[in-house]
Amino acid sequence: MLGQRAIKLIATVLAFGMIAGIGAPYLLQAGFALWTVLLLVLVVLAVPVVAVLYSERSRR
Repeated sequence: MLGQRAIKLIATVLAFGMIAGIGAPYLLQAGFALWTVLLLVLVVLAVPVVAVLYSERSRR
């Protein structure tokens, strides 16, 4: 199981990711590079996947 600190960190990253996902078109219009926005989205998508994989592995 994940600790409280890890759960809070994952929730924070997901909240930031939702904001970035909604704001992605605006970030692009503001002059951010496309690769920067894509990297941000990939990191945000990877966090819950890694957390689930870690949780499944630690349960065994």
